[in-house]
Amino acid sequence: MDAATNATPGTNEPEEDSHVQLQLAIFNVTREAEGNDLEEIKARLRAEFARRGVQSPPATWLDSVASAAFYGKPYLVDLPSALAADDAVPAPTEEVREQLELRRELRNEKLPAGILPAASEWKLSRDEVTTAGPAPSPGGRPAHSAEGSAAGFRPLLVAAALAAAVVLAFAAARSTRRGARRTK
Repeated sequence: MDAATNATPGTNEPEEDSHVQLQLAIFNVTREAEGNDLEEIKARLRAEFARRGVQSPPATWLDSVASAAFYGKPYLVDLPSALAADDAVPAPTEEVREQLELRRELRNEKLPAGILPAASEWKLSRDEVTTAGPAPSPGGRPAHSAEGSAAGFRPLLVAAALAAAVVLAFAAARSTRRGARRTK
């Protein structure tokens, strides 16, 4: 954490600072919470949040955090906050510290050029329209329209109909032969 701003490194966002403070409080309480009564853990969490100047989250969220702490596992608010908190004070368990270290390594991993499109290709221009439906196909119809999907299935449907007709013709011919044999 940056001592001057008391915020996540590279930011001055108060919300991110409060997330880091929440994470630090969770780390602190989790260190000694394993096996304790859930109500006691929740009381410790509320006290630690107040000590750090952050508002206590809703009761259901607090229940989840306390349940994780009961088992000796710190709840992670979000990855950037967990990493920043771990940088300030090591996470309460070796397992979590190792997981966070792996995440740091993955975040710093540089993929070879050309694997992903250029950053400019990720953003839509103001002229582009987005819809909830699928993009149109090259023929101008939406890729998943009834007309577009039926066109791909037509040859399959024709082949299935022909196969069914052949099977029915053989079955009819066979039953006709059996009927002719019985009458003789």
